[in-house]
Amino acid sequence: MKKLALLIGVSEYDYELNPLPGALKDVDAMQRVLQHPDMGGFSPNNIEVLKNPQIPNMGMEIEKIFSNCQKHDLVLLYFSGHGIKDDNGNLYLASSQTCKHPNGQLITSSTVAASFVHNIMDKSPSRRQVIILDCCFSGAFARGMTVKNDGDVDIKNQLGGEDAAVLTSSTSTQYSFEEQASNHSIYTRYLVEGIENGKADLDGDGVISVDELHEYTRTRMQQVAPKSKPEIYAFKEGYKIQLAKVCLAQQLSSPLAKNQISFGELKLGRMLQEESAKDELQVDYLPNFLEPFDFLIKILITRLTENFFINDRANNLSINSEFEIQILEIIRESSEADFVFILENDSQDNCFVKTQSNLAENIDKNAYINILNTTIFPIISHESVFNPSHHGTYKIHEYAKGSANAFVMIPLKMPPQAEIMVICGLPRNSHLLGNAYGKILSSFYQSSQIFLEPTLVEAAIIDALKKDFQFVSESLYERRFQLFCERLQKMVVYFEPVICIDANEFFISGWEALARDTQSLTAPVDLFEAAELWGSRFKVELDQYFLRIAVKSYKEARKSKQRRLSDVVPLSVNVYPESLVRTAYFETVREVLEEDIISPRNLILEISEKSELPQFHNGVKLENPLAFFKNKLLEYVHQFNIRFAIDDFGVGYASVSRLVGLNPCHVKIDREILHHQSSDLIIRFVHQIVKENNLYPPNVIVEGVDEHTPISLYQLKKIGVTYIQGHIVGKPEPEVYRLSQEKYEELLKMISGE
Repeated sequence: MKKLALLIGVSEYDYELNPLPGALKDVDAMQRVLQHPDMGGFSPNNIEVLKNPQIPNMGMEIEKIFSNCQKHDLVLLYFSGHGIKDDNGNLYLASSQTCKHPNGQLITSSTVAASFVHNIMDKSPSRRQVIILDCCFSGAFARGMTVKNDGDVDIKNQLGGEDAAVLTSSTSTQYSFEEQASNHSIYTRYLVEGIENGKADLDGDGVISVDELHEYTRTRMQQVAPKSKPEIYAFKEGYKIQLAKVCLAQQLSSPLAKNQISFGELKLGRMLQEESAKDELQVDYLPNFLEPFDFLIKILITRLTENFFINDRANNLSINSEFEIQILEIIRESSEADFVFILENDSQDNCFVKTQSNLAENIDKNAYINILNTTIFPIISHESVFNPSHHGTYKIHEYAKGSANAFVMIPLKMPPQAEIMVICGLPRNSHLLGNAYGKILSSFYQSSQIFLEPTLVEAAIIDALKKDFQFVSESLYERRFQLFCERLQKMVVYFEPVICIDANEFFISGWEALARDTQSLTAPVDLFEAAELWGSRFKVELDQYFLRIAVKSYKEARKSKQRRLSDVVPLSVNVYPESLVRTAYFETVREVLEEDIISPRNLILEISEKSELPQFHNGVKLENPLAFFKNKLLEYVHQFNIRFAIDDFGVGYASVSRLVGLNPCHVKIDREILHHQSSDLIIRFVHQIVKENNLYPPNVIVEGVDEHTPISLYQLKKIGVTYIQGHIVGKPEPEVYRLSQEKYEELLKMISGE
């Protein structure tokens, strides 16, 4: 008694049918569990796999497997691909050659008809047949099947079931010829899962029958796709055919509850204040593997600070060369190594030394060259150095005297013009020989070429570790937060006007506070990236500081220009959604208002659409994050009578439900939309959404308008835009101002299309 299987997967379709790349993966997964000796138990020699077969071969192999078998053999046919149902309800299994006549009718010879399979099954000697169809309309397969009757049923008790069973992924009659079936991979995934984890053995007898596998798969599918309706069609005792057994490892791993504790309700403690002092924590954390590298980072930055060039390295090539040598010297000394150099590939794949440190004292140069050329380089390949799973490779070299050193190679730039840092003579027992060492040194070397301040280099190293390993040591985390706060202190605020371009009311309607770096006078992107990388503590600290400095700077900036109360227009200050739900930020808003730095009517908090709404509160996942967030905003409105706006609409986490649900005082359309081919349609759509059923619709502001914007002021005005912001009005300045007569007239001409 044998088990025979034919597994067919069709992923490539030429005519109107969508490709199904998952079909071939489905076949591979079925083959894996069927030929596993402790699961399906099919001999690999008795499993035939057809991937994207030609139509004659597909039919021939189906006929062959049902013909070349004995009465008690189990024959399994599995198909993953498109199924097509004609007007008469007949099912056809599509091949990559399936097509239509010019009049739109299916060319049936380009398929395998279900009726053909029925005939082959009916003629087959086997009395244990299983058909599994993972395709649309698969429920139509059972139509027209007949029940064999030779009076011989004695295999029922021995082998579990006689005759045929058909398992289908779909009973849908909604699919058209062109439509893509959507349940292929889901159905097979749970078929395989039920066999692989043994959970399809519903009665616990150690074997998985066809009906058990169907019931497990149906239940799992309806959990993720409630409208799906997998079906089973069994003839005689076919539903009891034993298809697989439960793997012994799965049986042994079943839970055995013998001696357990009934805990009742347990609750973890909770801090009374969000910003509790660190020393109040009464716990010890598990040691982090990065802790031994804290000192390396500290010594690298200390020596970088001591040797930092004050000169302008960007414009002085000799200083650049000296600085790079100094960087390698710092790495050599901090690592207690003998020698460090950078190996570079040119466009012809020739290697040469780009830069090198000094050689440590009492080192034989010639011996080093010999070791590198004969022992180290020949056995370390390009592929091993640039393996994406690691940040470098190393080789221990043992000397005749019994001593040994490590030679480390760290990738800096990927091929073809590759760069590799080579650290020679690291102590064999050095604690630095780890993956983090490669990441730290590559980050140190690369960031020192970019940043002119050692503190920024240090921040870049810690950020790189966070991105790569997700967690860092507590000391590195606290050091990164300290660097973040110090960087915040170097941030200043500039102001950019929002202009009403209505021809009858042409005026500055508000200002947006923009963060600027004190040296470059550009946006401190590194601060925003750090806040988003490190999470809520950093975001709240950034938003608190920015709110304070923004309102204070605004008060100072408008002293000479906005003497009368009527001159004062609202100030918009950006804030992360997560900060708004934090008590610390709420109290900061209270403080700036109570100190009379700004009046509530003149403060607008702009919520960025580039950030997700908070999904958790006090460690509990929120069922409705939007409703929770809106309630938090209402607390601000009721307590302080301030307003909220939406920034960056059109990118990130922007959504219509978020736009309508928050009822903002204004909505800013992100500058990226202006460069979209359908920008006018999007802008009109936003206007329509905010005005729908709204007695007090928010203003729609188009930001980022400048001389290079594809859509002109005249066109913006024509499609209904009333408010704009961008360099076409004026670049951000540390002061607020009134529009000059010259600028006023220039803008009027642009608006009128002159």
